[in-house]
Amino acid sequence: MTIAYNWPSPVTLKYPMLIKVIIVLIMLAIVYSLFSGLYFLVKDQGKSKRTVNSLSWRIGLSIGLFLLLIIAMATGLIEPHGLRP
Repeated sequence: MTIAYNWPSPVTLKYPMLIKVIIVLIMLAIVYSLFSGLYFLVKDQGKSKRTVNSLSWRIGLSIGLFLLLIIAMATGLIEPHGLRP
């Protein structure tokens, strides 16, 4: 005898593309921070802390993005898929 469980549906957003837009915006901020760190490194020649601050922001944004992805997958907001169609 099989018992079917009726699990509650995963968390849904009113706007399903919102989480994907947030992820892309965070990725763009990470790239911007990376290139601003490169610019400050070349321009200041190691005389200021702007390079360190920029790269620290990049690390913080990367960790935040990683946590957001884990939470979004755990709650069902995004679904990972394989390479097969």
